[in-house]
Amino acid sequence: MHASPAARETEVTVTAAFIELPQPKRTSLSESVADSIAEAIAMRLIVPGERIVEATLVEKLGVSRVPIREALKVLHAQGIISGVGHKGYRIAEFTQRDVQQLMEVRLGLEAFLLRDAIDIWRKGKGSPAVLDAVIGRMYASAKTDSLSSSLAADLDFHRTIRNVAENAIVGTLWDTIARHVLIVFNLERFRDGDLYAIPRQHEKLRDWIVAEVAKPETDLADVRRALEDHMFLVARRRS
Repeated sequence: MHASPAARETEVTVTAAFIELPQPKRTSLSESVADSIAEAIAMRLIVPGERIVEATLVEKLGVSRVPIREALKVLHAQGIISGVGHKGYRIAEFTQRDVQQLMEVRLGLEAFLLRDAIDIWRKGKGSPAVLDAVIGRMYASAKTDSLSSSLAADLDFHRTIRNVAENAIVGTLWDTIARHVLIVFNLERFRDGDLYAIPRQHEKLRDWIVAEVAKPETDLADVRRALEDHMFLVARRRS
């Protein structure tokens, strides 16, 4: 059944109206605040069990209470903080079981993302060389002994793969655990004390990726094994 001319005209008008709407920014102020709080937790500037004081955040971050409250709601929904807003939030404790479950979920999601990224690079849309700049930041962080910069670069390495993969559903799921991963990186010390070990580990994974791109196809099981070796290298060595 065909739509009437009037209906088609209305549809075109509505579509045109939406096209003219200003495009939303990728990161809102509240999301930026949530990232800052997550980084503070990762750096142990705020420790598990500690009460979050809005007034302190307003002073330290230089923003109003509104984006801070929105950020706290997001972090609460993600399980990074606990409590009730009007009674106050506290930094959640991450048990060993929580960490294990997080790493298992992360491994599953990143296996799909890396497989898809390799396939895109294999088709000639960019190359794994895009990872070199992030590894360079890791070396710069090691040179200045900056753990916070190393944490951020480590996460950005995997975020780069997430973006290249062009897998909207899995990418969105990865985004929801990115702050957890940042916190666990430091709270559980899933890394060497020597910050130079971090870029070397990522160079090893990058070299594996480059070799896979040169192959006609990549098996998901192989991707998962490579990521497992990468993610749990330090944890196994210290167990």
